[in-house]
Amino acid sequence: MNRARTAPPEGGAQGAVAVRLAGVPGTKADPDGGTKPTSRPAPNPSPGDRPRADWSTPERNLMSRVFERCHAAILAACGSSSVPPEFLGALTANESGGNDRAARFEPAVYRHLVAVVSGQARAYGSIHADDLAQSLNKVLHPKADDFHAHFLTPAFGANHLDQLTALEDEALRELATSWGYTQIMGYHMVERRAAVRDLLDPAIHFRVALELLAEFAGHHQLNLASEFAEMFCCWNTGQPYGKTYSPHYVEDGLRRMAIYKELSH
Repeated sequence: MNRARTAPPEGGAQGAVAVRLAGVPGTKADPDGGTKPTSRPAPNPSPGDRPRADWSTPERNLMSRVFERCHAAILAACGSSSVPPEFLGALTANESGGNDRAARFEPAVYRHLVAVVSGQARAYGSIHADDLAQSLNKVLHPKADDFHAHFLTPAFGANHLDQLTALEDEALRELATSWGYTQIMGYHMVERRAAVRDLLDPAIHFRVALELLAEFAGHHQLNLASEFAEMFCCWNTGQPYGKTYSPHYVEDGLRRMAIYKELSH
């Protein structure tokens, strides 16, 4: 069911959009030290507006690696979607750095799935993943708490209880792990009746990623072809204006989109 869009709070995706206005033609200095548009800007200015001088060598190396490893699969997947290839390329850089075998176990999600199987829980609720391995934070971004609540609803448990109950503990752990290039949670494969490790196949992985993006766009009435800041935010938080685990997640994604787009030309 689509929901009416709400105005974004301070920060979040809206804050990232504001960052992109600095130094963009059509802006002027604000007395408080920022910038404000001389005319109303488009909701999402092109990430290509960022000066190339901001693109450090490590960033270009990162995006070159993602491009070399993933572009063929990304291009094929985006052929039937309005999502541009540079968005999936940047999302891949944000989530895994181009490592197709990247995997991150989420203990809080595992505890919830075990509780569903045992009949102790129906929905994710407000479980906090306070014991996630901090050593992985530099590489793989954990999902914000609300992200899992978006999917692990009472209906999820009711519809898949028999299937979940039949799984061994190791299989439940796979459902509670994020996999591959864009770090898709294993539990997304339950409703697709597919193996979790299919997410390690680039063709399948990017197809599922596009399906999830389309779901977010439909739920929040977003334009997949233009509202990139909001879509990055959805991928990490489940909401277009949620608080991302990393405060730079959206800004990093927008910058990387521009580099990837340049590499593809």
